[in-house]
Amino acid sequence: MAMVTPVRPETYENLQINAGCFVKNFQYESIADADALRTALASAITSGEGILGATRGGGTFVVTKEIRKPDVDGVRYDFKGGKFVDSADARLNTTIIEVTPENIKDALGSATITTTGDKKVIKMNTVIAPTDYLTNIVWVGDLADGRLVAIVLYNALNTADFSLTFADKNEGTLPVEFHAHQANVNDFDTAPFEIIYFG
Repeated sequence: MAMVTPVRPETYENLQINAGCFVKNFQYESIADADALRTALASAITSGEGILGATRGGGTFVVTKEIRKPDVDGVRYDFKGGKFVDSADARLNTTIIEVTPENIKDALGSATITTTGDKKVIKMNTVIAPTDYLTNIVWVGDLADGRLVAIVLYNALNTADFSLTFADKNEGTLPVEFHAHQANVNDFDTAPFEIIYFG
């Protein structure tokens, strides 16, 4: 007797493997395929520009939706078209293990770095300005068949509490949770994130 299973030859090509890489303020719009994306990522990694830093434990992408069903007289069952998305909160979580002034600034959400000679002083601001938001935070990961998938959060800001954990015979860890934000109050049609497959 044959076993019922959804597995087919393409199944193993579609598996997402490894932890991927986080970049910020990444210009991906003109990138057309996986090879070009790999080249752009390699350039960012080599230069250190835009790399969020080495991470531990991978990451998590979560979209929390607030769905509303209007209370209408005479409607006793759910029906197709009878629900509305009031809001969608998209976020990317990871734990950074590279502790740099730039990472700390990003983790604080709103901060200023002042450089004097070899000294850098980071101060958290109590007001979040429009310039504190990253243009985007992008996670890029591998698929088993060589394609790449990217998750892009627009106008990203770490809204989680700041926590730098350090221990003997271990590395310091800096967990972050970046949330996507709409560019302005007139953006209602789509949520401020994209998932892109590069073949």
